[in-house]
Amino acid sequence: MEELFAKRIKRMENGELAEIMSLVGRDDIISFAGGIPADEIFPFEKLSRLIEQLLREKGASVFQYASTGGNKLLKDYIIAFLKERNIPAQRKNILITTGSQQALDLLSKIFIDPGDKVFVEKPGYVGGIGATQSYEAELIGIEMDKNGIKIDILEQELKRLTDKGDRAKFIYLVPDFSNPSGARLSLERRKRVLELARNYDFYIIEDTPYSELYYYNEPLPFLKEMEQNYRKQDRRVIFMGSFSKFFIPGMRIGWICADQKLIELLGRAKQNTDLASNNFGQQLISLAGEEGLIDKQLERVKPYYRQKLELMTGAMEQYMPDKVIWNTPQGGFFFWLELPEDIESRELLDMAVKEGVAFVTGNSFFPKFEDGDHYARVSFCNVPEEQIEEGIRKLAEIIQMYENSTGRPC
Repeated sequence: MEELFAKRIKRMENGELAEIMSLVGRDDIISFAGGIPADEIFPFEKLSRLIEQLLREKGASVFQYASTGGNKLLKDYIIAFLKERNIPAQRKNILITTGSQQALDLLSKIFIDPGDKVFVEKPGYVGGIGATQSYEAELIGIEMDKNGIKIDILEQELKRLTDKGDRAKFIYLVPDFSNPSGARLSLERRKRVLELARNYDFYIIEDTPYSELYYYNEPLPFLKEMEQNYRKQDRRVIFMGSFSKFFIPGMRIGWICADQKLIELLGRAKQNTDLASNNFGQQLISLAGEEGLIDKQLERVKPYYRQKLELMTGAMEQYMPDKVIWNTPQGGFFFWLELPEDIESRELLDMAVKEGVAFVTGNSFFPKFEDGDHYARVSFCNVPEEQIEEGIRKLAEIIQMYENSTGRPC
């Protein structure tokens, strides 16, 4: 039977991602694994009233199919949402997707032929790496620091491809508080990425799941906003967004904002994938936006997650061994730990789970699995506040135990 499967199925294997999800929600461990919103911050009572209102006003039609392109009222809300962020758009520029993950899949589907070159952050979002690898792209990882991708490395890779008579199709970026690194692409680097995209003729896929979750400094302009200063023919940014991280994830509503011709092509690809996204979810989020609930929720979640970030920052500074390296994020959900070279993160995870603590190993966040052997991601978003210090203390002790067991003190 297996000989009948497509060869690409091997690229879809991701035991790491399955393991991440298996560690989320277990009540017998302190789990820093899940990069998901906390249940207790959802506006349950207000949403319940809106659901009742939606059913009363719309009736059974909310259970019907939606159009492939998406609900017009939801598009209008997204257009207003983007306008507040200095991104002009019309209905013809918006495609509603089943979460951002489907957006990544659709973009990979229309751009990538086997062997095509795609740039990704290194480390980068596991879903972005998985989507592009599923369509047999050759991924080129661009190393990062706390200010995002290193532009000099990106430029070197672009020149290398050009010298070979080759090119990249696009670069996939999470410029604000990236998963897993927590890095934010600096303003100067945003300018340079736009210039390089124009000069070398590749697209920029700008994914923004955490862009609203800034806890201290003011937000930086989106790449999509910044390219409005360019001539239309020089614009290269495809903008992705969703409501999952700061509102409610379970409705699986995302969107793509791009040139009309590209949206039409993506719409055809979507039609062949799922026909249409969740109609009930689209109408509920549209109503929540009109009623101001999404804006109110944004103001509610930022201090909530900032408090957790600060608790984890304090615990990391107090307990982590000196040889563990990290940068404290200014937003988003994640700390990214660089472990000593003699610590294998998978072995450390096995030890940690036995002691009642979980995190995510670094492997799935790299185009080459083995590059993540000495890294770990810990998330503060879905951990009860009273468990954060205890969990980090335990994890630090386990790291020390691992070091001691190899005879090399930390």
